[in-house]
Amino acid sequence: MNVRLFVAVEITEETRKKLTAFQEKLKKAGADVGWVAPENIHITLKFIGYIDEDKIEEIRNIIKDSVTHIKPFNLSYAGVGAFPTPKSPRVIFAQAIDTGGVLAKIYERLDNQLMALGVEHEARKFDAHLTVGRVKTRRNVTKLMESLNSYNGFNFGLEHITQVVLMKSTLSPEGPIYTKLHSVDLVS
Repeated sequence: MNVRLFVAVEITEETRKKLTAFQEKLKKAGADVGWVAPENIHITLKFIGYIDEDKIEEIRNIIKDSVTHIKPFNLSYAGVGAFPTPKSPRVIFAQAIDTGGVLAKIYERLDNQLMALGVEHEARKFDAHLTVGRVKTRRNVTKLMESLNSYNGFNFGLEHITQVVLMKSTLSPEGPIYTKLHSVDLVS
């Protein structure tokens, strides 16, 4: 049976509360946005997509291998933005500041090794962020972007990252349901 998977870094409850308050402020713009449920906010390191669940153990080993020699590290969440551009936003996010490039290194290792299992290589550059909403239509986008810009440079917090997780995503009409399948600890 196929399962929908991704590799992620989870956030603390404290950061989640600040992001929820941020979402509440942005909702006042009245834009047509699908807001990410607060419990689902995370950093996606690598989206795997649908894959045979028999390969989960191999994927877990790839994750372990990808974090070999990577020690726990700090990440700060500061600033906001929109993909692909502020003029034509589709994704609203809070920026993850990874000064040591640790997440990019893990992503690159995952991306390269998962290709052996038939997972598609991503051409775009890795950009660590926390997606808080997906813009559906142009309704009130200007107002939304004005509200978003008021958060430029806002600090959502600092976290000590000690693990990477393999998540299963089950799509439902109410939105995705994420289930943690495995945690892989970073070793000091």
